[in-house]
Order: sequence, then C-alpha cells, then structure tokens
Amino acid sequence: MIIKKYFEKLRQAPLFNGISAEDLESLLDCVSWELKTVRKNEVLLLAGEKPSSIGVVLSGLLHIVKEDYNGNQTLVASVLPRDTFGEAVCYADVDESPVTIFAAEESTVMLLKYDYLVHVCPHVCKYHQQLIENMLHMVAMKNLYLQDRMEIISIKSIRAKVLYYLKSLASKQGRDVVLPFNQTKLAEYLCVDRSALAHELGRMKKDGLIDYRKNVFTLNS
Repeated sequence: MIIKKYFEKLRQAPLFNGISAEDLESLLDCVSWELKTVRKNEVLLLAGEKPSSIGVVLSGLLHIVKEDYNGNQTLVASVLPRDTFGEAVCYADVDESPVTIFAAEESTVMLLKYDYLVHVCPHVCKYHQQLIENMLHMVAMKNLYLQDRMEIISIKSIRAKVLYYLKSLASKQGRDVVLPFNQTKLAEYLCVDRSALAHELGRMKKDGLIDYRKNVFTLNS
C-alpha cells in the first residue's frame, strides 16, 4: 500500500503522538482518509468554503493566507512536513473558512475526514481517544501561536519584529534558523514593506546582529 512510503512520517506527526505503529495501522483502517499530491499554488481549502478535513503534510510546504477586502494577502502560517492543518477551523465548526490553504511547492498530504476523527468509533478504540486528545492539544498550541503572532504584529520597529521572530525560532532550532519561506513571505508575515525589510536586514547584518543567506539566518546575539 502506498501509505507505507510515508508511514514513519505519519508516526512522527503530532496528530498521532502516543499511538503505536500497530495501532496507527488499525486507526487508518478505522477512519476515512485520502492521500493527495498537489501542484505548486494548488488550493486545498479556499476561504469561504466549509472545511471538512484535517490534513497532515507528508512532503513539501503549504501556506495559510488571509485576504483582506482589497485582495491583499497576509501570510498566517507555513505548514511543514509532519505538521497538521485544518484542525482549528474544523473544530470551530465554521460554515466558511476565514483562510485559504495552498501548496507553496509540490506537496503530498493526507486528508482525514473530520467527522471520523472527532467521534469515538463504535469499538471505543483506545487510540481513537488518544487521537482526540492530540487534536485538542494541537488546537490549544495553535491558539498560543496566534497569540505570539499578535505580539509580533504589535511591535513597532522592523528590527524588533525580526529579532523577536528569529529568537522564537532559535528557541526550537538553535542559533542557526531556517525560515519556512523567502523574504517576500517574511515581509507578509511580519506585516511590513518588502523593501523596508530588505533594507533593515542589511543594516542588522552590518551591525553584526545577524547573518543570513537566502532563508538561513544566524543570530549573533
């Protein structure tokens, strides 16, 4: 079965934390899922649509964006391999998704029907209860993430925004951090002008605060 190619990545996904390999195989037989390869820029969930699936990225990169009334997009988050997407809007039970999710590069994802995940199956499988607990934990973590994002947006200077964001990544990755997007998307994420960001990054590099090459940054302080 083709899913065996991605089985280890699934086991490492937070959605399946605490579920053994044997139980994960049984769980996949119990729920409704689809393996899908999406092309670059292909949309998985369009703003305004009713969400019905929770997804796990197996390869590639997804972007979650929000569009304003003028059509301007703001990058909300990037979704990397083993990360999950769609759980927050599914749990909120909204009729219209406030965000669009699309592939930033060719990606492979597993889509799991929300209704099959959130309700304990007739067999009351122990791993199904663990799955529900994992989803609740992820929704809580997404809420903390959004609070952190609001903190970044509220910061006035571009330099302070950049340092705050890089230090938050460094706490997980170490002194050298890899951004999940390019500088254009970084500007969107920080809610700043692209040219102004490029200028400030150059000044920060000259001042010895950071070093960078493409999307790899080193914090010097």
